[in-house]
Amino acid sequence: MTEHVFPPYSAESRYRALLSARQYYLEAAKECCKYTVPAMLSFFEDGVKSWADVRTPYQGIGARGLNNLASKLLTAITPVNIPMFRLVAEDSTEDDYSAEIEEQLNKYTETVTNCIKASGDYAHMFEVWQLLLVSGNVLIADPDDNGNIRVYSLRDYVLKRDRSGNVTEIIIKESVSPEALPAETVKAINTSDYFLPSEKMSMPDWELYTYAARKGDFFYVHQECKGTVISGTEGKYPLEGCPFIPIRMYAGAGEDYSRSFVSGYLGDLKSVDGLSQGAVEGAAMAAKHIYLVHPDGLTDIKDIEETPNGGIVYGRLDDVQVLQSNKGGDLRVASDEAAKIERRLSQAFLLLDGGIRNAERVTREEIRAIAGELESALGGVYSVMCHSFQMPYIKRKIWKLQRLMQIRPLNKSIKPVVVTGFEALGIIGDKERLLEFITVAAKVLGDSVQDYINTDVFITRLASGFGVKTAGLIKTREALKASS
Repeated sequence: MTEHVFPPYSAESRYRALLSARQYYLEAAKECCKYTVPAMLSFFEDGVKSWADVRTPYQGIGARGLNNLASKLLTAITPVNIPMFRLVAEDSTEDDYSAEIEEQLNKYTETVTNCIKASGDYAHMFEVWQLLLVSGNVLIADPDDNGNIRVYSLRDYVLKRDRSGNVTEIIIKESVSPEALPAETVKAINTSDYFLPSEKMSMPDWELYTYAARKGDFFYVHQECKGTVISGTEGKYPLEGCPFIPIRMYAGAGEDYSRSFVSGYLGDLKSVDGLSQGAVEGAAMAAKHIYLVHPDGLTDIKDIEETPNGGIVYGRLDDVQVLQSNKGGDLRVASDEAAKIERRLSQAFLLLDGGIRNAERVTREEIRAIAGELESALGGVYSVMCHSFQMPYIKRKIWKLQRLMQIRPLNKSIKPVVVTGFEALGIIGDKERLLEFITVAAKVLGDSVQDYINTDVFITRLASGFGVKTAGLIKTREALKASS
């Protein structure tokens, strides 16, 4: 067994050393949250949750737009009813490629997809896309067991990338109760007597650091608390099996972190929030009724106060007047300007265009349409997600499921290629091209087209294009010969 490689410094000291590089992006993320979903990046100070900076915005378009885009990313990048990937036999020759190979790849894809559904990861994906849009960065931790993923916002971790954008270090900071740690670790940390029963409830949480560093083709992972390595947390993972998947919105050259999508429209969000605040406060002032009574008038104020609605009172009209602000024109200007900005934000957050229908089963055509809409609106973010999220996520799942012996390795003669993004969704295009090809070939060759077509592979590919399970549905050659 290879010895675990530890860094020459503690995880806590390294975490503090990398904080300065994260500070700008974290402050920008907090500012974006103020005008979308303020409570999303709530912070902890000395183990207590701080809500001092959380304020309710005067507009709702920020939250509505953020949730709308997150929903579209959830459906397009992590569809529930359609596999987000497929496997292709890369090095198989035409003679080797058969319906059995195609069927094996389809079953393998289906098994991995079902395991992902059973893990409960989809329940946390909406939070992933929300954090990504508002802060530009999010970290996913996939446990080694069958549990669901954990999501960390930018406040919880720091990382380091090389010039190519590959992650070399990840450090996660969490608060943990001493009672949740192994007894030997607590005794090693606390040199005094162990906690008395009366002290356990008042003990503050300790800071737990999870450190992952890349050395060659492997990631070395361990956990520390107060400078002490927690026994049993050491782990070594190949690159495709790393349990940590850091996602960023844009792949900036030489940058460890990324700016967010919302930050590009922060000026408009601030403007519409300020104008909305002015309009709301102005409307409240205009709705306030104050009566002015002439000090030397003949009308009795008490008579006016006591007269019921529709009653009669003696007095002079000029003695009593309603105070008016006469600011209707100014409020109209603010309202019109806010409406203009809201229209721009609606276009940016895809609130005006059509989306995916509200139904249980969503077709591939709808997925492809919304993916194209995202690609044009988000400046290529969908393509970035294919490589920064889908590819490492699928490779991690395949590696883990093989390690847990829930799926069997593929035939050694087949080298699978994980295809994600538009190419994976483009399997419907393969079906259309396949049907078009066979239609044209039949017109040109007539009945002799059957002499050139491998029927087993054709029917399997066609069923795969329609998303139909072929197990027990399509007869084998032996069954066809027996029935003829």
